[in-house]
Amino acid sequence: MHRARASIATRRVAGIVAAFASLSAAAQVAPSQDAWQFEIIPYLWAPGISSDLRLGPLPGSSSHVSSTGVLGALDFGAMGTLEARRGPWGALLDMQYVKLGVSRQGVLGAPLGLDVDYTQQIYTLAGLYRVLDSRVAVDLLAGGRYVNARTEIDLAPHLPGPRREDSVGWWNGIVGARVIAPIDDKWSLMGYLDAGWGNSTSSWEAIAGASYQYSPSVSFKFGYRYLRFSRDEGLLNMVALGGLFAGAGFRF
Repeated sequence: MHRARASIATRRVAGIVAAFASLSAAAQVAPSQDAWQFEIIPYLWAPGISSDLRLGPLPGSSSHVSSTGVLGALDFGAMGTLEARRGPWGALLDMQYVKLGVSRQGVLGAPLGLDVDYTQQIYTLAGLYRVLDSRVAVDLLAGGRYVNARTEIDLAPHLPGPRREDSVGWWNGIVGARVIAPIDDKWSLMGYLDAGWGNSTSSWEAIAGASYQYSPSVSFKFGYRYLRFSRDEGLLNMVALGGLFAGAGFRF
């Protein structure tokens, strides 16, 4: 009898110890709200491009290249976002590098035409603060956007002669907001808007997207993104980029 009671007590003690051990292990695995959490998001954005060029004494030129045209003209591209968060505070860095080559032939075999080589670098760095974190999350953001645009234009590609070239970089301070609205445990919607100003330059960006949480550390993201920037001098007066994007997020 005493042995049976002792056996029962031993099993109870072992069960309590195992329960506390499992809770301790779960506490060690669960991410702390005070710890920094990171997400890397490589993505592909294939926007259509509209631009206004200043050609000196010649009339200005407006051009539009569709999304499929951009993919055909793409020489090289690299895009990605890094986001960090700790409690209500966060930061994001978005980086884009794109090199395009567009050619237009002259009319009826005329030597005049248009060859444009365009290289674009855009870096957006912003701090985030979450002002609402309930069913819907709202982040306010402030930071800067750096744009570097290099344009080379040859009006007579088949004749020897100089090419017009313009290369410039500038910063815009930006302010904006981001809204994240979960639909269920897997799906969520996201809206983003910012606007920036600088010395004779301006820019603004809007994003409407959706995210699917494939696993606790992996998600798939897609949507539509539009970015427009302009300046008051140089060959490139205005560039507007709009099109679909898709990517994957990896949290750690």
